[in-house]
Amino acid sequence: MLQHDEYSSTNHGNLLATILVRHSQIGTLQVLPHSRCLRFSFFVKGSWDPGAFQEFSGYLSESIEALVFLAGKELSVMELRVLEYGDFSVIELDRDMASISPQEISLVVLLLQEQFGSELVASDNDGDIEDVAWYDDFIQHVLEDINGGTPLDELIGFREGSRILVFNKSHASGNS
Repeated sequence: MLQHDEYSSTNHGNLLATILVRHSQIGTLQVLPHSRCLRFSFFVKGSWDPGAFQEFSGYLSESIEALVFLAGKELSVMELRVLEYGDFSVIELDRDMASISPQEISLVVLLLQEQFGSELVASDNDGDIEDVAWYDDFIQHVLEDINGGTPLDELIGFREGSRILVFNKSHASGNS
């Protein structure tokens, strides 16, 4: 029988893996336990003009705020930043787990696709999902199970080839 801590860690690992399977445009996904956030990382070919980043950031923020408001939730964390590495950019979005939804994740991916087109790096497995609704329902269920008292481990999920890997950084670094 699994202990509550083990169940939570396993379930949260499944959450990361499911989101990564559902959205092939997400490069890495992390659980940040101290802020109770998910950190989404998207990889974009090319660098970004600071003015264009400010404009897109405002548009994305307004879109997320509207969706959260319509869902009757309260937005507590939404941070967007871009890290540039020569001809390669990483867009990071931190979102609190209490107000994020599968619909918001889909909206963010859609807006990034519209903004960057083929410059947004995506897995080759895009479009292989037959039952999108099942994935969204599972994501919603796990997010609803997470509350202020749910223990969270520092998890990171990413792709390696055609596989999705999820690691518990807390245990890997010896900080358990």
